Amino acid sequence: MAIKPYVSLLRPKHWLKNLFLFAAPFFGGALFSESTIRLALPVFSAFSLCASAGYILNDISDIENDKLHDQKRRRAIASGNVRKENAWIFAVLLGITSLIIALKISLVFLFFILFYFSIQITYSLYLKEISIVDIFCIASGFVLRVLAGGAAFNVKVSQWLLLTMFMISLVLAAGKRIAEVNTLNEKAEEHRKSLGYYSRSTLNEILTIASAASLIAYSLYTIEQFHSLVYTVPVVTFGLFRYIALSKQGLGDPTDAMTKDKWLAGTIVLWLMLVGLIRYT
Repeated sequence: MAIKPYVSLLRPKHWLKNLFLFAAPFFGGALFSESTIRLALPVFSAFSLCASAGYILNDISDIENDKLHDQKRRRAIASGNVRKENAWIFAVLLGITSLIIALKISLVFLFFILFYFSIQITYSLYLKEISIVDIFCIASGFVLRVLAGGAAFNVKVSQWLLLTMFMISLVLAAGKRIAEVNTLNEKAEEHRKSLGYYSRSTLNEILTIASAASLIAYSLYTIEQFHSLVYTVPVVTFGLFRYIALSKQGLGDPTDAMTKDKWLAGTIVLWLMLVGLIRYT
């Protein structure tokens, strides 16, 4: 049995999104505490396995649509490299393992894992076909990561941080949809019904509004949390502008944008370094 197709099913590069789990302890000044370091790997592993199980279930429900996509048709299930029945078994094993790890961490963390997974299932089966609702479903995944991280590491999530992450999540979700519409063009509705209800102007307006709201929320958060963080606002502004430009070039998937564009990747690294220096020194 070839292992590579099963590894691709996990979408390991998308585990970058799970770094949102560390948002609360990072901004809360508890990233290097003993409890955070001790729980970091179990928390990250539990959510990553849960997310991968969700990706597999989405691939199973999206087989026919993926075959119409220039890139997604190469996915393990759509291409026939992994049988549908085997994919189901693999997803169940990942899900069970995730829940066992989460249960050992805390009941609240387990709740967020289950809540996230239920949204992923509902999204894969139904909600991804409903315009606007699909964007909020994608955004909720990032927000739940922040809340799950706060619960796992026992760090209170600031209301302004939560609002900032929600708005940033809407930016990422809208950018992803813009990239899909620009890439698929007239095939967009064939690939996913909800894409037929989006015009480019509508998605651009959603992206613009969410970007402005996220920048305002982050600016207010820096003042509320730690005044010196306000000096990171220009860096965040540049990163948002860069992502907007990338999304309109067809590189709106958050993972692809972060891994393929050196300017955006460099901006994120610079921002993390600045926050780290201000918050921890």
